[in-house]
Amino acid sequence: MKSRINIYIAASLFSVFLGSCELTKDLDEYEPLYSLPAETAIADESSSELALTGVYAILQQKGGSNPISSILGSTLSGVDTGGYPAFLNAEDRALLANTPLTIGGKVQSLYAGEYTMINRANWVISGVEKLTDANFTNDNRRLEIIGEAKIMRALGHFTLLKEFGQFYDINSEYGVNVRLEPAKDATALPRVSVGATYDAILKDLEDGITLAPDLRRKYYANKTFAKGLKAKVLLYMGRYAEAAATAKDILDNSGPNFAMVSNFATLFDHSTLNTLNNTEGLFAVYADGDETLGNGNFWTVFNAVSDSYYNLGTTGTMTVAGQVINYDATRIPFMKTGSYAIPNFGYNGNMKFAQRFGPQSQFETVYYLRMAEIYLIYAEAAARSTNSVSSQALAALNAVRIRAGATTGGNGFVTYPAAISYAQFLEAVRIEKMMELGSETGENWYDLIRYDYADGFGTGFQVSNVKATATNPDFFIMPIPDVSIKAGNNIIKQNPGY
Repeated sequence: MKSRINIYIAASLFSVFLGSCELTKDLDEYEPLYSLPAETAIADESSSELALTGVYAILQQKGGSNPISSILGSTLSGVDTGGYPAFLNAEDRALLANTPLTIGGKVQSLYAGEYTMINRANWVISGVEKLTDANFTNDNRRLEIIGEAKIMRALGHFTLLKEFGQFYDINSEYGVNVRLEPAKDATALPRVSVGATYDAILKDLEDGITLAPDLRRKYYANKTFAKGLKAKVLLYMGRYAEAAATAKDILDNSGPNFAMVSNFATLFDHSTLNTLNNTEGLFAVYADGDETLGNGNFWTVFNAVSDSYYNLGTTGTMTVAGQVINYDATRIPFMKTGSYAIPNFGYNGNMKFAQRFGPQSQFETVYYLRMAEIYLIYAEAAARSTNSVSSQALAALNAVRIRAGATTGGNGFVTYPAAISYAQFLEAVRIEKMMELGSETGENWYDLIRYDYADGFGTGFQVSNVKATATNPDFFIMPIPDVSIKAGNNIIKQNPGY
C-alpha cells in the first residue's frame, strides 16, 4: 500500500544520513556515526518529517529489539512456554528458566535496538531545535515534531529501564544509560540511578504532553499516549495518587478518539487495517502481510501460549463474599482460535497476532498502550493510594470485565462486588491485566515484580507463586550484554548476580 511504501522509502533515506557507518552494534551508541553531517541534514520541514519517520520505522521493522521486546515479559512470566524445541537455542531455554545469559543474541538485540531509536530521536530533537518556525509551512509543526520525538525517546528509556534496570526500586543505583544528546562517537557513558532515569523519562513525557499533536494517526505519538505512558511510569514509581489522577484525566477528558471499543475481538482482526482506526489504541504499530512485525511468526514457531495461562482463564476463580467469580469467559477462548504453524503438535495458537495463512494473515497490529490498560492502571493506583477500594476504582476494573461480557450477580463470569477486600482487589486487577493484555507486551511480568517488591521481596506475594523458576530477584531483569560492557571498557556497570 502507498503509505507503507512511503514509510520504507523514508526509513531508507533516513538511514543514509543517520546510520551508514557503525563502530559496533553492541555499544549504547548503536549506529553512532553518519556519512553526512547530521547537524545540517535536518534543514527544513520536509527533512524534519523524514527524520521523524526514521524514529517510528524502528518499531515497524522486524529485527533489533522487535519482536523480542514485546514477547520477553511473556517468556519470563510463563505466558509463553516456548515453541518447537528444534528452534530453541541455549538463550531461549535460559530465558524460559529465568536464568538469562549475558552473551545471548536476544539480549544484545534488545539493548541495541532501543538505543537505536533513542539516538535517532536525539538527532531529530537536536536538529529541529536549531530551526525556526520560518523553516516550516505548517503552524506549530516544528514544536510538534520535537514533542513526538521526546515521547519516543521516553518510550525507549522506559523500555530499557524495565528490561535492564531495577525499575521497581526508585533508590537503586541500577538505572540505565540515559542518552539526551546525539551520539557522535563511540564514547561509552555510565549508567545513572533509577530515580534519575525516571526523572528524564517524565521530563520528556511532560514536554510531549505540551508539544505533541492531539492526534495525527494512532501510529504516531500524541498527547494522550504521552499521558498514558506517564500514568504507567508513575504507577511503576509508586507515586500512586499521581498515577491515578493522570489515568482519570485520560478516562474523563480525552474525547471520542480515545475510548474502549465495544467488542474485544475487533482489536485483533488481522484481515483489515481498521485496527488502526479504532478508538481503543493510544499508540500502535502495524505492518501488512508482506512486511510483518514478526510477532505472529514468533507466536506460531518460536513461542507458544502456555496451557497454564489458558487454563487460568478458563478455570481460574476468586471467591468474594460467597460468590465464585471466573477470571474470564471470552478473551481466552478468542485467543485460542489462533492456529500454530504446524497444527496437531500440541502447541497453542494465539489470535492476537497475524496468522500464517488465510484472511487473518494480512495485517498485524501491536498495541503499545490501549484504553483498557488505562482503566486498570487507574484501578490499581487509586486503590494503592488509599489502601482501600473506592467505588470508582471498582467501577474501572469492572468496566474492562463488562466489555468482555461479564454480567452482574451470582457466580460465573460476573463483575466483582463491593464486598471485595483490598488484597483481593489488587489480585483481581493483576489477573484482569493478564486476561486482557496477555501476550501483547508482556506487562504481566512487570506487574509480578512490582507486586513482589511492594510486599518486600519474598515476604508476601512472590513472583515464584506464579512462575516457579523465578526465585532470584537478580534475574528478574536482564543482564547488560557482556560485549557492550567490554566494548565500553567496563564503564557500564553490570547488574547484580551476573
